[in-house]
Amino acid sequence: MRAPVSTTDLEAVELSAANDAPGQRAVAELLESWALGAVPGDSVSRGRLLVAASEHAAFAGDGARALRLARQALGTGDHVSPDTRCYVVSALLVCGHLGEAVALAEQVLRERVTDVEAYLFLGEEFAWHRQPEEAQRVYTQGLFRCSGDEEAVEALLGAWRRGRGRPSVVDLRAGAGLPAPSLPVD
Repeated sequence: MRAPVSTTDLEAVELSAANDAPGQRAVAELLESWALGAVPGDSVSRGRLLVAASEHAAFAGDGARALRLARQALGTGDHVSPDTRCYVVSALLVCGHLGEAVALAEQVLRERVTDVEAYLFLGEEFAWHRQPEEAQRVYTQGLFRCSGDEEAVEALLGAWRRGRGRPSVVDLRAGAGLPAPSLPVD
C-alpha cells in the first residue's frame, strides 16, 4: 500500500517530468496508478489525478489515452476546476473530434453561464488547437454573459487578443488588379 497523495506530491511529480514523450508517458502512468489505487488520506481527488494523467498523456502524443483518462475523471463525479468536462473537451480536440468538443463545450457553457474560468479555459483550448472561430465564439459568448463583471471582461478580452496570433496581411490592391507588394517573410 502506498502513502497518501498530497497536492505537494502531485506538483513535485509534474514538475519533475521530462519534457519528452517517454517522460510525459511515465508521469501519466504514475498518476493513473495513483488514481486507480486511491488510499485513505489522499488529499488529491481521483478525478484530479486522472485529469493530470490525461494532460501528460496528451503531451506524450497519446490522444486516445488522454481521452480515456479524461472520461474516467468525469466518471468519478469529482469536480476539477473549472469543470471536469473542460478536460474532456481538451482531449477530444487532441483526438481531432471537433464536433464532439464543440457540443460538450456548449453544454458546459449553458450550465456555467457566468463562470469566466470556463470561458477562458475553453477559448484557450480551441485557440491552441487551431480553431480560432470556435475560440472567438466562446470568448464572445463569455463577454456577453459576463458583461456585468469588469474583471471577467478584461480577462476574456486579454485571452482573446493573445489567442488571435499575428494578423494576416490583407492586400486590397490585389482585388483591383494591381501588383502585390513584396513583403518580407519572417
